[in-house]
Amino acid sequence: MLPALPVAALLVLLQPSPGQAQVPIQANFDPSKFQGLWYVVGAVSDDQGFQDAKDDMKMPMVSVTSLANGDLALKFGYPTPDGGCQKIQTTYTKGAADGQFSSPAMGQTDIRVVSTDYDNFALMYFETQKAGERNVWLQLYARAPVPFPEGAQKMQELVSQVGLNPGQGALLPKSEQCTSAMFQ
Repeated sequence: MLPALPVAALLVLLQPSPGQAQVPIQANFDPSKFQGLWYVVGAVSDDQGFQDAKDDMKMPMVSVTSLANGDLALKFGYPTPDGGCQKIQTTYTKGAADGQFSSPAMGQTDIRVVSTDYDNFALMYFETQKAGERNVWLQLYARAPVPFPEGAQKMQELVSQVGLNPGQGALLPKSEQCTSAMFQ
């Protein structure tokens, strides 16, 4: 029989760290309701590239289309420093649960729709793996180019659970560089 102290120490070691906490997925996720145009109004991440650029970033837009196989096709428009709009297309591959995806092409190993009301906001969780480094992201999507209060509140509640802190985040200002007409 093992002594009590080493077993207790082992149990402490096996508990997930804050960055490995169980991240929820939207119950009864409906991709057909999720599709459409979203604004990325806020983000929090431990990614150094994001930390270095967040003060100069502007609000990206994303158009989501639900595919018959459960995947999501996305078209992003990212405002660039030179006044342009960089367009990127990708597919989020459906994961083990409804509302969970991955995008190997973008280094995103775990993508989750944490919470959404479909009409106003969506809180997104991302884990990325690039050059052997793991990073965590939370992004707040909104149907209008302003943070929706309920979504912002849910994001604040989740920040510490995933091992991030509010100082690692930014509300992104609206930009006219990328417009909804680009996605039609």
